[in-house]
Amino acid sequence: MRQSFPQWLADQTGRDDEVGRFAQRTAQRGDLPEHGGKPIFDGYFETTKEQDVYELAWSEFEAVPNPGGARSES
Repeated sequence: MRQSFPQWLADQTGRDDEVGRFAQRTAQRGDLPEHGGKPIFDGYFETTKEQDVYELAWSEFEAVPNPGGARSES
């Protein structure tokens, strides 16, 4: 089963780059929605002034292969 964006982001906190620092700041806030699609997170990050790094993180998240193949996109 594919990780949710919050799960994936939590796994990035050890990175020493922009996405890692973004993940750390997001974890410190402690109020990231646990589930939802991109529109949910777009709304959340709209108020944080971190839209650019959020978009970078989201694109990396979307690039992660779906290990179970549970979702098929055609």
